[in-house]
Amino acid sequence: MQASPEFLTLGRWCIQDIDRIAPTLEEMYDFVLKDFKGDERVRLRQFIDRALREASDETLQRLWNETDADIYFPTAQDLRAFLIGARDRL
Repeated sequence: MQASPEFLTLGRWCIQDIDRIAPTLEEMYDFVLKDFKGDERVRLRQFIDRALREASDETLQRLWNETDADIYFPTAQDLRAFLIGARDRL
């Protein structure tokens, strides 16, 4: 599985010190998803949904590491929880 362009963009929005811009989890989701519109939102949701269903923990972490994200998830379960929350808001 290869990361979609939308997934790579999502990762770029996960910047260092995001907690200063968006102190709550809800605000963080709003911040990282704010520029996704229309078909782009649909494609991101579809990619995240597919990755959550099909990717192993190792593959999911590899996909996240392909992004430019500054946010680190200590476990695959933490990453899955973050992605579930993002998907559910799209």
